[in-house]
Amino acid sequence: MIDGTPHDWFQNGRKSSLHLAVDDSSGEALCGWFMPTECLEGYFRMLSILVTKYGIPENLYCDRHTILISPKEDNLTQFGQMCEDLGINLIAANTPEAKGKVEKWNNTIQNRLVNDIKRFNIKSIEQLNQFFNDFYCDYLNKKYAYEPKENESSFVPLDDVDLSNILCIRDYRVMLNGCVFSWGNNYYKVLDKDGSIKQIFKGTKIKVYENVLTKIVRVKYYDIFYETIQIEGHRINSGKREQVRIDNQKQLEQVLKERDERLKARANKVSS
Repeated sequence: MIDGTPHDWFQNGRKSSLHLAVDDSSGEALCGWFMPTECLEGYFRMLSILVTKYGIPENLYCDRHTILISPKEDNLTQFGQMCEDLGINLIAANTPEAKGKVEKWNNTIQNRLVNDIKRFNIKSIEQLNQFFNDFYCDYLNKKYAYEPKENESSFVPLDDVDLSNILCIRDYRVMLNGCVFSWGNNYYKVLDKDGSIKQIFKGTKIKVYENVLTKIVRVKYYDIFYETIQIEGHRINSGKREQVRIDNQKQLEQVLKERDERLKARANKVSS
């Protein structure tokens, strides 16, 4: 069972939302992720921890929040598409009572965590996320979890599943002049396997994948994933942009080198 619950965890007048996963069979709190609001990234990060630590669940019970369940029949949300890729059956509960265990955990955590944040001197959401997943879930489970009626696990081992192209926002785009496509108010070119610019005709429909955790943008074209390079509108920070013009192979190699350095720094930040 999964759910999002807002609360003033730090007692400073600013609420943030816990995206929580609970095992229906054992009543265990499995993992969670705190974000300023209930959002897609919070659920993606929570599920990333869940499948990495425990494996892929057969089912996920959730409410009908539009992040999780589309109001349109036979339509998948971004979260629903990710669950489909992992083989997870997403089941929507029609009433709060239908997911009573996770609702009970929400109340328990709200009642206890506020004091424990002070007791363990947690000062930020970043510290809280690490504390909650590395220590607090096990700490609470020793008090409140119970032995499941059946010992057989409903989690499928992750094994060699590549999450980098699954934990993604994905949508279709059309190639523009100059072998570029637009994504997130920026322009990108598709890189071939040898690092050169892949020539894709204007008007060709491609599927773009942006990893929610690393922000890396890839393209799926004829069932093959390709790296991309952002060539225009690159944001150094929220208030400044620069444009990258590529005129020859040497310039391309330099831009790719700088891009790799940025991605490594970003990946190190995510993993730390």
